[in-house]
Amino acid sequence: RVLVLDAVTTRVLSAACRMSDLNDLGVSLVEDLAKRRQPIPDQDAVYFISPTPENVDLLCHDWEARQQVYLAAHVYFSSPVRRDLLARLKDCPGLIGALKSMKEANIEFEALDAHAFTTGQPGAFDSLYSDSAGPGLALELAIAAGRLTTLFSSMKEFPSIRFHAPKPEEESPLPGSQNRALLPQRLAAALHRNLSDLQSMGGEVLPSAETCDLLIVDRSIDAVAPIIHEWTYEAMVHDLLDVENNMYSYSSETTGGKVEQHDVLLDENDPVWVDLRHLHIAEASTKLNDDMASFTKGNKLATARKTGATGVRDLKGMVEALPQYREQLRRLAQHIDMATTMINRVKQEGLEEVGKLEQDMVYGNATSKELIRLLGSEERAGMSSEDKVRLLMCYVATHPEKLDSHKRLQWMKLAKLTADDMNTINNLEFLGVAVSKRGKSSSLTFGKKGKKRAIRKERQVGEGEEQWQLSRFQPELLGLVQDMAHGVLSTDDYPYVLPPSSPAAPLTTSMETLSVRTKPSGASWATRGASGAASSAKEAPKGRRLVVYVLGGMTRSEVRVAHKLSSLIGREVIVGSTSIYNPHEFVDKLKQLSALEDIDLAL
Repeated sequence: RVLVLDAVTTRVLSAACRMSDLNDLGVSLVEDLAKRRQPIPDQDAVYFISPTPENVDLLCHDWEARQQVYLAAHVYFSSPVRRDLLARLKDCPGLIGALKSMKEANIEFEALDAHAFTTGQPGAFDSLYSDSAGPGLALELAIAAGRLTTLFSSMKEFPSIRFHAPKPEEESPLPGSQNRALLPQRLAAALHRNLSDLQSMGGEVLPSAETCDLLIVDRSIDAVAPIIHEWTYEAMVHDLLDVENNMYSYSSETTGGKVEQHDVLLDENDPVWVDLRHLHIAEASTKLNDDMASFTKGNKLATARKTGATGVRDLKGMVEALPQYREQLRRLAQHIDMATTMINRVKQEGLEEVGKLEQDMVYGNATSKELIRLLGSEERAGMSSEDKVRLLMCYVATHPEKLDSHKRLQWMKLAKLTADDMNTINNLEFLGVAVSKRGKSSSLTFGKKGKKRAIRKERQVGEGEEQWQLSRFQPELLGLVQDMAHGVLSTDDYPYVLPPSSPAAPLTTSMETLSVRTKPSGASWATRGASGAASSAKEAPKGRRLVVYVLGGMTRSEVRVAHKLSSLIGREVIVGSTSIYNPHEFVDKLKQLSALEDIDLAL
């Protein structure tokens, strides 16, 4: 068979399987719908495409040509098809004559791992948080609602929907604050309409009552999580290493002096990656060293190399162990190289001190005094501009209304930042952060020490989780999921679109009595038949699914929360977003929200 995809479904399928999986299912060739293709009249074509007018026209064009392109057609749409597009298909006799099957597959989301997904909208942040409510905002919300509809349809779940309902700041210096405050509510309403329409169709499309819980928020719930330095393995890999599309490339020198290039795909098919990704870097490094020592000690080939055993039986065992030996050694060596590179960079750039100050500011244990001392130190002369910007963002995000035109210039001079850098920091205003002073100007002097207070409550994922240095920070999403699971999430701040017919029972077991080391809960919505933890036997979840969707991008620390809490609370926790960002991408997105001439630094 020939598989024909478009840009959207290519990303959906790439997130779910590999080419070898398709080959096993009888797919010999994958083609792009938008490109000219050579006719293969002796093979069936399986179309997996999104139902857009452009795609429907291209599909019909294949069967309106004089020369037969394929033997027959099987058409699968990634989301519901509009009636006018169905009429267009009916008016194509060539397609109708060759059509063997047609179905709405309702799969238009990208599974990142067993507990995380995106709706594939990397450009949504710009439309959602710009100062104008143009057509792009409505389009991105419609796309998100449509793709979330396919998520719940594919899981055969009907959610009880809640959303963040913040009050827009009246004194915000930026236009459009009212529109931005209503983003979660608008998406919640659109999704509820879509799901209700599907539910009204009857049959087995969706259940008749709520079967899971959904909370819709946006990036304004936590402006710190996307910019703070994280110290778990996966987050550091995406922050400190050059990783593109989950692919890490590095070079190594062989014993013969030859330099070889290696590519590492970081996904759930790599059991070492699965074991390490949510560990603190110190724990991950220790585990890698221990695993390498255990591997060397327990492997026949490694033992034979050390002892020099060359008997017939030994040689037979060595030959049998060779492929597995190479694969295991390769994976361990790759991750040891990655961990070593990250640790060296932390030492060279003094990121440990930066990370400690970030967390102290977030939890109210540091003020501008400590920040001035670090940025003004001669030892920090080589600190990158991005790290300075991220540090200042952590400060202004947790210490509101600290900047006026005078203080901006002082920080700019002290940190040796450009006006563009300061404008990027100021753009946190688009996320509801009160960066600028409101009302009358203050007489406070630069660096004056105020009253210490904890900016956010310190939370632990669970008792039994080993505490490492710089492991204090937890995203706000952790508290939201915990409160929602316990049934104590405020209905004033997070109202329902429609009160549930039967609310989920709150947890009766205290989280403090559970260990984060507990085995993960049951079969996952995105479980693959791959090696590693994702395919191992697990205990069944005790409660209904809990899904959190973040408009405007999520972070890997929030994905970690979904994994950890799934095993802790006995409910499958899934987190999704329009996209997932590393800190560099997020800072760049903030920078692009407004040009320097659009916002006066004197605000």
